[in-house]
Amino acid sequence: MPTGRGRPKDEGKRRDIIDAARALFLQRGFHGTSMDALAKQACVSKATLYSHFADKDALYSALIEDKMATYQVDDFAARVSWDIEADLTYIARHLLELIYDPEALDMLRMVIAEGREGSDVPDLFVTTGPRRVLHQIEAYLAEQKNRGADYLGDAAADTELFSSLVIGHTPMIFALMGVEPPLSAVQREARAAEAVKGFLALKRTA
Repeated sequence: MPTGRGRPKDEGKRRDIIDAARALFLQRGFHGTSMDALAKQACVSKATLYSHFADKDALYSALIEDKMATYQVDDFAARVSWDIEADLTYIARHLLELIYDPEALDMLRMVIAEGREGSDVPDLFVTTGPRRVLHQIEAYLAEQKNRGADYLGDAAADTELFSSLVIGHTPMIFALMGVEPPLSAVQREARAAEAVKGFLALKRTA
């Protein structure tokens, strides 16, 4: 017999709510989207909506986490082999796949627009998404140093260097502005490999 209180949550409805939030946030912005509109878009009652997500912030965080999980950057610890070149290539490749996803670019544009209005959405986005990924990379590099990779330095500084080499400011900004298309799959693969080789070469010869 179940011992918990209440009925178990319907995962299908949760998915419907997240998909509805993705569509409406991109169309109307975070503050332009009401919980009433979200419930209607997801074809659920407001009671069902609130049973899954306490508020709009929680739903937005879940949306970001869902996108991260899609591209396998939500939990590196479960996927690394401790071969540093292979692991960093894996991280770089999946990170590039995430940030150059057209929908992810649209989400970032929405965050930038919200930030211009003084919204707290950028802080929520950074905390749930980029900062979480960077902390995982930092923890990985710190553990590699503990395991004997003494050419690595301060984990936070190394994470900044690695992520800068992977993402690259120019292609990212141009893609956000729509001046150039997002990097193709071939370009992402090449950039990931070059970034990892460049990072390791810089650290090992420093």
